[in-house]
Amino acid sequence: MNLLSVSSYSLREHLGPISIAFTDAHGDEQEFAQDFPKLVDITDFPRRAAQAYPVAGVEAVAFQFAGRDDPALAAFAAGATDAGLVLVNVAVDVGDLVRTDADGLAADVAELRHWIARVAELGFRFVRVNAGSPFSAHHGDEPPARLVAALTDLGEFAAGHGIRLLVENHGGASSDPVWMNSLLDQVGVANLGLLLDLGNFDALLDPLMAAMFAEPGAAPVDPFADLDLTSLYDGIEALADRAELVHVKAHVVAEGGRVGPVDLVKALGILSRHGYTGPLTVEYEGAGGDPWAHTGRVLDVTSAAIAAC
Repeated sequence: MNLLSVSSYSLREHLGPISIAFTDAHGDEQEFAQDFPKLVDITDFPRRAAQAYPVAGVEAVAFQFAGRDDPALAAFAAGATDAGLVLVNVAVDVGDLVRTDADGLAADVAELRHWIARVAELGFRFVRVNAGSPFSAHHGDEPPARLVAALTDLGEFAAGHGIRLLVENHGGASSDPVWMNSLLDQVGVANLGLLLDLGNFDALLDPLMAAMFAEPGAAPVDPFADLDLTSLYDGIEALADRAELVHVKAHVVAEGGRVGPVDLVKALGILSRHGYTGPLTVEYEGAGGDPWAHTGRVLDVTSAAIAAC
């Protein structure tokens, strides 16, 4: 039976400012910041989630904390345990494991080792890292050997600390099922698993990224207009057998309660046909309105879809 969980990212618009660092296509460090109000402290999120939702688990996102030694991260974990919730995963967006600078790559691996050890110490089941920056030009048609070596090292390190290392289809080459399956094969199941995000495929990511990074003053574009998500469902089909954790992704909750743009009933049906029984974490990425209510609606749709499978 699937363990139902919710990510703190779903409620980001109430949890205070966030800053996401990433490496762009030129290898330069960039920052994407959003100045959200702090209506709820991140340390209180697990308790609030347990009260508001029919969930058994909770996830955290590393960039919502001031580093791996932030006392708030330990307080988050303790709050989840006190609320009777499973500590499912921490998503860590640190470094770029396809960078060509050997010294920089070694530093990124070292920093990720510290994060893995910290997350394991706090009692989480999984830790997700990126298979290189989604914007990097250095992924190649096949996963580069340096990425395979880095993930093998990190996977062995994670296993030694009693935690499972995952990568995610998270944009760029990692959202190509052929490329991702090759990466998983090369690193090996002993050292690496897959976090399958139901929305992180190019058919949806490309228009979202175009809207997010549009030139200032450009006419607003609806990224969800005229979407053809056929390839997205094909991607879920291609990766379903590798999934160890799934992000149930939604960007829209309409006034009538419709959730989209991904048809979650269809997507979860694909997983069910492949025999997936692992954790399902709702990750609501919509903007505006009440994120608590919208996240609750996505959870309702998810629960109903599971029951119908």
